Amino acid sequence: MNGRIKTLVNVCLIIALYYFIYYIYQGLLNPVPALGDSWDYHIPIANTIINGSFLHLSNVVLPKWYYPGSSEAFTAVFILLKIPTLSNIFAAIALFFACWKLGKTFNLSRHFAILFAVAFITLNIVLRWLNAISIDFWVGVFFVLSIILLERPKKSSLYFVQLGFTFGMLIGSKYSAIFFVLLLSIFYFKTLVRFLNIKRMVAFLIPFFIFGLFWYVRNYFSTSNPFYPMHILGFKGSELIGNNVLTEILKHPLDLLNAVFGEYKLWLLSVLVALGALIHQFIIKKEFKLNSISKLFLIGLINLIFYFSFPSSIHPWDMVSGLRYSLPASIPLMLGVFMLAQEYKKEELLAYFTLINMVNVLTMTYYPKLLLIYLPISVAIIYLLNRNLKLKSS
Repeated sequence: MNGRIKTLVNVCLIIALYYFIYYIYQGLLNPVPALGDSWDYHIPIANTIINGSFLHLSNVVLPKWYYPGSSEAFTAVFILLKIPTLSNIFAAIALFFACWKLGKTFNLSRHFAILFAVAFITLNIVLRWLNAISIDFWVGVFFVLSIILLERPKKSSLYFVQLGFTFGMLIGSKYSAIFFVLLLSIFYFKTLVRFLNIKRMVAFLIPFFIFGLFWYVRNYFSTSNPFYPMHILGFKGSELIGNNVLTEILKHPLDLLNAVFGEYKLWLLSVLVALGALIHQFIIKKEFKLNSISKLFLIGLINLIFYFSFPSSIHPWDMVSGLRYSLPASIPLMLGVFMLAQEYKKEELLAYFTLINMVNVLTMTYYPKLLLIYLPISVAIIYLLNRNLKLKSS
């Protein structure tokens, strides 16, 4: 990798560092989370972990307190430290290192893997939630760690303990993560089955039960519904699934496109790149054997289709809020784009593309039309930086 790309990566790292210092300062300045999901169920679930009542809930105020709470353990730590608004920042940093390792696992160069990780954690969909309390970043972390492990299987019990832990943390953090575990199991089944035996299966099941299945067993014995409060699969709950994302896309396509663009900006094009790459391989070239890039694109697109079944709202702010559920789709899609860029020697072009997306507005308010301001600024910065790099290299 040439010096210009390394310089661009360093510039992106500096910008990312500035963003995180800003949000760390905001978290320390305002350690009390805003009203909403944080107080409705994230903090109460974390408190049940602190006082031990999560084993058998009592004095439940809201049905959402029955949600699985494995990742709320991290929130509990920051509550004890009296800085709960920094919990998501810690999760985002963990997501950065997980994405960097994922890039290395799929043979991105060291600096390009760093650029991929930086590009992802500086998306609006991440920055917007840094001072909130949620578990969606942790779902992303354990989804990524699961792929890393599945890409490098080992014939050891320790490996299956680690895989059981990441899978368990996935389904122990969110009901919808069951789908992600099933999808990864399908894609990597042939690889895993060759390494399995009874001892390794037991090694997998112990952490998978402790960190994952426990919450479903607890809910079943408490409410006769392992997915409580969801009303699903014949189990009665207090929450009915109303309109989903696909329904709202059909009703309000421009509103949802506006929301998606506000969160992902130009990285929204990764969906089109994935579709184009898969059409080229499967339809034009008629090559049906999955390679690493096509596998990532398929995982990302299938997760995106699954995201369309998630609950949504016609209100723009709710649409923006719900987009954080799309992380397991966007991570493999963006990684696939980085792998294509490296394969076709377009690393520098993608580095500039990343930098353009990183010139952002530090606000939690939803103003996607600010693109009209920051895009010209981005282009100007890119032009000056590129000219400076050319002068240095000449």
